[in-house]
Amino acid sequence: MTRDRGDSGHASKGLLPPDGGPSIREFKHPEAPIEWIKRLDDPDREYNDAFVYEVRIASQEYALKVFKFSNPKSNPFYWGTRLRERLPLKQAIFYTDPFYAECRAYGRIEDGRVDRHSRMPRVRQQIAVKCHGYLLLDDSDKNWLLDRGHDLETDLLDNDVHEALEGDTRVRAIVKHLDKRPSLLHAGNIGRAWTSVHLLNKSLKIYNMDIKADNFIGFRLVDFGSSWTEPHEILRYLDETRERVGRNKRGRDRENFDDMIEEEEIPTRLKVVPTSRYQLRSRGEAPWAGRELPKRRRTMTGHE
Repeated sequence: MTRDRGDSGHASKGLLPPDGGPSIREFKHPEAPIEWIKRLDDPDREYNDAFVYEVRIASQEYALKVFKFSNPKSNPFYWGTRLRERLPLKQAIFYTDPFYAECRAYGRIEDGRVDRHSRMPRVRQQIAVKCHGYLLLDDSDKNWLLDRGHDLETDLLDNDVHEALEGDTRVRAIVKHLDKRPSLLHAGNIGRAWTSVHLLNKSLKIYNMDIKADNFIGFRLVDFGSSWTEPHEILRYLDETRERVGRNKRGRDRENFDDMIEEEEIPTRLKVVPTSRYQLRSRGEAPWAGRELPKRRRTMTGHE
């Protein structure tokens, strides 16, 4: 079904997030009607923080990832630490909300280097499914989604969060390339998948935090809703107060990658974390070091 967005009173927000860090631009057809074709993610999965549809916009098909709202007060790395005393709620949203996590990650990937003014060459390998920008949905699209039972979790927006958002509660989405080819991780592409993760971590300072098989289309990552992209206020705080935890978070993708190979029973000699690292981890860590990110609502297979 096509939703007419022509009378939406559309107002662009410029680059998102607007804090001067990595960011993405608005989709090139912000006011074009959206034709909702079919849902791509698994509706039976729990803990989704977004859902994905195949859509048609301006005669072109895309994967549209629509995000639910979130509240920084539910993030223990913010509300459960003294970081909340120096990071206003408005800025905290830019570092705890899955929508902004994807904006920051794709902004860094698009630029291809940590410092835009650096003379170092860009990372040119395609390591993630292409992002075409963000899109703010109007009320007609929002109501269409609500009519189909999608919980956008607007109830999480208490007075403090609503004020931090400056009253703008338009539903946020990210437009991505639609790849209809079935493409799974296997022995032939697992090495390139690791190269993608390694380049993200080492060259671009992006930590995906959610490495698993259904987060890949072939060797390319597709979901960055849990990612931390430097400079990141939570990582900066951890470096100052819990340095070991910061190191642990930066190394989480490597450990999860090896776990994924084992879980998926992919026949390969590739092992990205030395055995000694696992032995050290098995001896136990401080309670803080073992804390995971808040349980995220399960993401989707395919286009996320």
